[in-house]
Order: sequence, then structure tokens, then C-alpha cells
Amino acid sequence: MDEIATDNRQGILTRIRWKAGYMNPALRRIADRVLKAPDEIKAISIKDLALQCEVSESTVTRFVREIEVQSFQHFKILIAEELSQGSSSTPPITDRHVYEDITDQDDTASVLSKVAARYAMTVADTRAGLPAEALEKAVLAIEEADVLGFFAMGASLLCVENALLRFMRVGKRCLFFRDLGIRKFSISTLGPKSLAVGVSNSGRSISTVDSLRQAKAQGTTTLAITSFPDSPIVRHADICLFTPTVTGVIGPAEYHESMVSKIAQLQVIDVLYSLYAVRNFGRAIEGLERTSDVTALTRY
Repeated sequence: MDEIATDNRQGILTRIRWKAGYMNPALRRIADRVLKAPDEIKAISIKDLALQCEVSESTVTRFVREIEVQSFQHFKILIAEELSQGSSSTPPITDRHVYEDITDQDDTASVLSKVAARYAMTVADTRAGLPAEALEKAVLAIEEADVLGFFAMGASLLCVENALLRFMRVGKRCLFFRDLGIRKFSISTLGPKSLAVGVSNSGRSISTVDSLRQAKAQGTTTLAITSFPDSPIVRHADICLFTPTVTGVIGPAEYHESMVSKIAQLQVIDVLYSLYAVRNFGRAIEGLERTSDVTALTRY
């Protein structure tokens, strides 16, 4: 029962879109087929889906289990329910959302409830969806890097500021420039032993995507933190960590500057920092103690 509740709460299409980036090619083909036309999945047989995706029926069953659903039949039910809820609850095109799903029809209590619910859901879903293997790979890249170069735009800068504070305090060299021109120059200073980290919820911010592309082209290891496995930034990332912050699984996948997405980004950075600090405990403690005098000067 808990599994069913979780799937319904998060949204099965959101779960598929989010997990697709971690799937092998066969499972990814199934995910892409489902997301391309979810309305066709409601009545499809497991045999037909397997044929369309050029996989075995057992692979389709494995895909269903990968997205934490009990059976193929239950999977189709969840798809049908979500599509039905989307068509019945989607507001008219004239409605405007000022923040996630908040409109001018929401009162104080409704706004408070919606914001709190989205934050809580984001934290829980991020925790549930970060694979240990991907985290280990990212932490190893951080350990081996001579310098961490960060690239982000807009509200994703909040994530970078958090990363700079965390990693610099434990003695890790970091590089980041707000000026776009200097930022482009800084890429040339990264080498094969460096790690370039691009943070973009949509994965489509031109400056961030181009920075990772250029860094990868000159042999730098690249890490992307994004919500969309099919976004341009993923093509230039050696390592990807996906955040479950896709807004609106019915209709357009992207949302202008989703602020809730930043909670997930901050969570990912804190997890990476904590793993790094635990694995380099002595150095981390020394760094924290060394910089504590600096932070003490900022407080009365």
C-alpha cells in the first residue's frame, strides 16, 4: 500500500522522466516510448510494448519494477489515473501561475499548504531517487579533482553558492565567476584533473550547457545536476545527478525558474559534500577548524 501511495503522490510520468537518465538503453527505450504518448499506454499489451521498443517482455517487467510499480497492469492503471486527473484538473490556458501551481485563486491557507507540500515532497523524492552508484562516482570525481569549476545561471546560482561554502571550507579548491566573459576564460584553466560542475534545472541554460561542452572537449571531467534526462546538458556530462522537480507531468515539461527545484539542488550538494567530508574526515575537520576563525569574524 505504501508503494501505491508513493507512486500516486509523485506522479508516475514524473517518476519515469526522472529515472530515465539512469536507465540502460533497453529500459530507456521503454521510458521514451511511454513519455512520447502516454495516452496510448493505457490500452497497450505488454507484448505490443515490448515489440515496439524492441525488447523482451521480461525487460518490460523489469522496467515496471525499476519505477517501483508492482505489475504492468498496475502501471497502466496509474498512467490512466494520472492522465484523467491531469485533464480534469488542468486550469484553462488563461490562468497564470506565480509559483509552481499557485494562482490568484489561492488564499493564504492554500498558499501555505501548497508551498509546504511541494517542499516536503521534493526532499523526500530527492532522497528516494539518488542512486548510490551515481553519488559514489560523483564523490570520487570530486576527490580526484585538483579544482572544482562551477557553472550556473539564474536561481541555480543559489546551489553554486552553497557548494562554494561547503567545499572551500574543507580545503577543496573551487572556481566560479559571475561575469560571463571571465567565466568563459576560466574554462581554459581547467584540465584533465579538474571537475566542471554544471547546475541547471531545465538543462537548457545556454551559458551553462556551453561551459560544460567546452570543458568536456578539453578533457575535463564533467558533472551535471539537472531535472531532465533528455536536456542538452546531459550530452556533455560524464556524470549526471537528476533532481525530481519536473513541474506538470501533463503538458510542457519545463517551467520557468521553478524555485522548489533549488531545494533539490541544495540537497544534492549537501549530500555530495557530506559524503566527501566523511571519506576525507581528517582533512575536512582541519579545514573547518581553520576557517572557523574567519566565520567567527562575521558575527557579533
